[in-house]
Amino acid sequence: MIKAIVIDDELHAIETLVWKIKNLSENIHIQATFTDPEEGLRYLQSNEIDLLFLDIEMPILGGFDILRRLQPINFDVIFVTAYDEYGIKAIKYSALDYLLKPVQEEDLKIALEKVAKKKKQGLLPAQLEVLLQNMNAMQKESRRIALATKESIELVHPKDIVLCQADNNYTMVFMQGRKKKLISKTLKEFEETLEDHHFFRTHQSYLINLNHIQEYIRKDGGYMVMSNQMKVPIARSKKEELMKFLI
Repeated sequence: MIKAIVIDDELHAIETLVWKIKNLSENIHIQATFTDPEEGLRYLQSNEIDLLFLDIEMPILGGFDILRRLQPINFDVIFVTAYDEYGIKAIKYSALDYLLKPVQEEDLKIALEKVAKKKKQGLLPAQLEVLLQNMNAMQKESRRIALATKESIELVHPKDIVLCQADNNYTMVFMQGRKKKLISKTLKEFEETLEDHHFFRTHQSYLINLNHIQEYIRKDGGYMVMSNQMKVPIARSKKEELMKFLI
């Protein structure tokens, strides 16, 4: 059984979320809910939980303020927020999960399935650090993304990623220097996260960094040679759009 609490200054939001959680999962026990973030913080400081549903924008004490006061953190966090697109992207970059208000059942179901699948890892300091850096960054070029595996969390600049290759529900991320990491995120998720950094989906299984294209080969149906010498196929439906970036 996953022990969880909810901190949100809006009572109706808590009631709706709890009702949906109970309908979707029998494995999550909501131990407590708090509309007062300071009370929620005190509870977290003296009780063990597995999962925190946390609102970001709250009076006096916001969600990020709570996390800053709780280091180290040994539970998972799902943000529940009405934050704008900029804030949402910052959360994505830090490899953390979120639900956008009003919470949709399908999104909640996916988030709960992720929690059930992975072992309790907790919000590591590196994740919180990159989240806060991204929130404060004024230019998208200065942001880093977190590549989280069971063994580590590596913070990388998008410009250092050469390409991403789908591997079922995982993605193999190839970086400069022939480094690679298998990440428990779909290629679609990486496509959304990297959409502002000159990445292009050439094929259902490949997302490439346009800045790392070394050569376009016309024969054999056409393919790209990347800076790490990998050959990437190009779907017929993508060729015309891709040529706009190359010519």
